[in-house]
Amino acid sequence: MNSKHIIFFSLLAGAVAFGSCKKKVDGCTDSAADNYNLNATDDDGSCQYSKHIGDSYEGGIVFYVDGDHGLIAAPSDQSDNIQWYNGTYFATLVTATLPFSGDDNTAQIVALQGDGNYAAKLCSDLELNGYDDWYLPAKSELGELYEQRVIVGGFAQDFYWTSTENNIDTQNRRDSLAWYINFTDSLSGYENCNYKNFEARVRAIRAF
Repeated sequence: MNSKHIIFFSLLAGAVAFGSCKKKVDGCTDSAADNYNLNATDDDGSCQYSKHIGDSYEGGIVFYVDGDHGLIAAPSDQSDNIQWYNGTYFATLVTATLPFSGDDNTAQIVALQGDGNYAAKLCSDLELNGYDDWYLPAKSELGELYEQRVIVGGFAQDFYWTSTENNIDTQNRRDSLAWYINFTDSLSGYENCNYKNFEARVRAIRAF
């Protein structure tokens, strides 16, 4: 073996040895991920991706995002004419309005009103696209949904029930009234109370 061959094989052996000593770094190797690791050599399945309004996710369409959490709307309405109550006027004391409060509202309405065909029960019983934790949105949740109605799609220009009972008037009015939002474009999400025997539309939501 001449000197040229000796030099070549020496360089080749050195390159192999150097490559074998290269440090392995586990991490997210997808540059589109929130936690992309520029130094990662092996993807360890840890990639995380932010959710955005309009994304299809966990059974529906994202319409509200707050950090790592958010709200998802069912792709279509669950009813076009259903009452809020189960036939008897009484206060259920579900006056919460803020995002992520509709779940507790819905649970309390169903616990107090029991079986029947009414808005909160319809959402509570819903099993859709592999998920069974849907609920009737609280007032501000439905307000957020109204703002994203075009992106989410499938809404009628009509009244939609919230899970928020009237919390303004005297006790006897609280027994009989609950909040709705009018999705008619010209009314810009007009909110008001109506009698619980009124038949309005329902769009279920869930949280992530």
